[in-house]
Amino acid sequence: MYDRIVYEVAVSLISGILQTALLKKVLDTFLLTEDRNRLTWKMVFAGYYLMTTIAFTVFHVSIPYGLCHLAGIIGVTCFYRAAWEKKIWISLFFFCMDTGSGVAVSLVTPATARMQQSAVQTLLLLVCAAVICHIPDPKEGREIALDQRQMFLLSVIPVLSVAVFWGLTHGSVDRLTAAFLCAAIMVFNLCVFYLYHILLKNYVQIREQDIYRQQTIAYQNQLEVIMESQSRIRALKHDMKNHVLALGGLAKSAEPEKLIAYLDSMQAFMRNPSEHVYTGNEALDSLLNFKLQRAQEALKRVETDIVLPEKMKLHSFDFNVVAGNLLDNAAAAAAQTDEQFLKLSMRMENGVLFLYMVNSCTGIPEGVCDMRRLSEKSAAGHGMGLANVRRIVEKYHGDMEMCCKDNRMETDIMLYMKNL
Repeated sequence: MYDRIVYEVAVSLISGILQTALLKKVLDTFLLTEDRNRLTWKMVFAGYYLMTTIAFTVFHVSIPYGLCHLAGIIGVTCFYRAAWEKKIWISLFFFCMDTGSGVAVSLVTPATARMQQSAVQTLLLLVCAAVICHIPDPKEGREIALDQRQMFLLSVIPVLSVAVFWGLTHGSVDRLTAAFLCAAIMVFNLCVFYLYHILLKNYVQIREQDIYRQQTIAYQNQLEVIMESQSRIRALKHDMKNHVLALGGLAKSAEPEKLIAYLDSMQAFMRNPSEHVYTGNEALDSLLNFKLQRAQEALKRVETDIVLPEKMKLHSFDFNVVAGNLLDNAAAAAAQTDEQFLKLSMRMENGVLFLYMVNSCTGIPEGVCDMRRLSEKSAAGHGMGLANVRRIVEKYHGDMEMCCKDNRMETDIMLYMKNL
């Protein structure tokens, strides 16, 4: 009797460890880990393991144990970074697979073989985890999710599946038939999971296509800016002889202020109002000129202070994500204020790109901003696409901070150009 108890406890503990390892594997595959040390993660999963083990010891396979298990899974996902809808769905999906495995095994094995059931259940869950981890989300898609309605419909499926599992265990359906239905429902959930993966992949591709489309429009706008500048140069060159004669006459006169005024008028003629930035880098100039021109049309005051080298290695796609989203958000937020102010500063020192942006805003609490909350579309118009910006900044081991003070949003970004 003593040996049997020891055996049952050992199998239960080992099964719990394997189950915890499978949960970690699934979450690491489909969600992004926060910047926490290894000790924190060990404590998180140790807490989950102890919670589920104690709950199983006290309640065995029952509804209270299921609720404790689900709460433990959701608690672990809180330490990962992703949209909360996706966290809930992943938690429900894993819980559904675990519950389905347990119910299916209990229906085809004797009730007295509890420890064998636990071992086989873990083995079946291992098969399910291996299947879903074979189709991981792309890294750029792990932090995002589909819209809330789609995620709600996806979350309903595992909830209904778990309800059916519990119904089969307490119903009058033949045990083999019930086991077959459990297996069919689990396969259906795996198919839904694969469908989600396809939808998310398409969503990421559509987002990238939209960025490329904006980049194409920006290049077209830059071409128009260049053509306008060249037209002004040709016009000035055509009349240069007359300008030289006029300047010579003014230089001989005793009225230097007229000479200065004439030179100012020539400089104003040469200035292209659509060319806010000229660094010699086509990718950067086209994007910034396009975005700043749109901002100038929508706002009362737009200021720029950009000094960048011409030969700068720049991954235009990632830079478009950062600068494009920030300028769009800043312009949208500033447009809803009375001040309607936007300023952009960019410098590069020792291979590090510093981007500083400040814009008027309203409806945002003062202090350092929680970018997760700003990442959701707000009434202030500020925050759309910030999740993508943060992802690019982290990709290049940079730093980003947003702070609101006196109804002005200040954004500081540092990027290592050796990685861009």
